[in-house]
Amino acid sequence: MFAPQLLPSALGGSAPVILQFPTETFRPVRLLRHMTTQLLQEAAQVIPNQQLLINVVSKRVRQLGLGHRPMVEVSPRASLTDIALQEIIAGKLTYESIEGSSDGA
Repeated sequence: MFAPQLLPSALGGSAPVILQFPTETFRPVRLLRHMTTQLLQEAAQVIPNQQLLINVVSKRVRQLGLGHRPMVEVSPRASLTDIALQEIIAGKLTYESIEGSSDGA
């Protein structure tokens, strides 16, 4: 009673409409994963320490998520992780190593 009923006649014909969905997997998803893996390998050439690379990327992803603008030109479908990796590869995003112990002494 509250929601309107969708009838085939409301869609323009009296015959029922059968919706068909694609049965194949969507290939661009696989290509996007490959792209991220490729970017990760290229960024690892710039920052060889894996833990440091993860920390730099995660901090930049947080900044991008808060609204900071990318420092490189990106495609509309690029994820925040891809943007951070592209910034590292382009040399726009670097890190500074602090020598000494973690307790500040």
